[in-house]
Amino acid sequence: MNVRKVLIIINLALFLTVFLSGCGSKDLLLGNWQEPVSGITLTFKDDNSVIVSLGETSYTMQFTEQTPNGLIIKVVTDGSIPDLTMNYSVDKTKLVITMNGSETVFERMR
Repeated sequence: MNVRKVLIIINLALFLTVFLSGCGSKDLLLGNWQEPVSGITLTFKDDNSVIVSLGETSYTMQFTEQTPNGLIIKVVTDGSIPDLTMNYSVDKTKLVITMNGSETVFERMR
């Protein structure tokens, strides 16, 4: 394969990567997630609220996404409890939250 064909293939791949990344603008963080061992569920909504649930108990809090993979959860609005700051990575089936060096893996609920 000559150099010109290789450059055309590379440029086409780069173009498709940029073009297709704009098509799927849905935030993968949104939705229902469950930690399989404890059963804790997180529901991230598009109004920037997150519901944390375990059994019959649930709490609703506000969250803010930080660039590139940061997440801040405001536990209370009066500031009496510090905000929770963490990093995350997400794909279609798995959410990994890292806080204070400890990772917790959540699975997307169907």
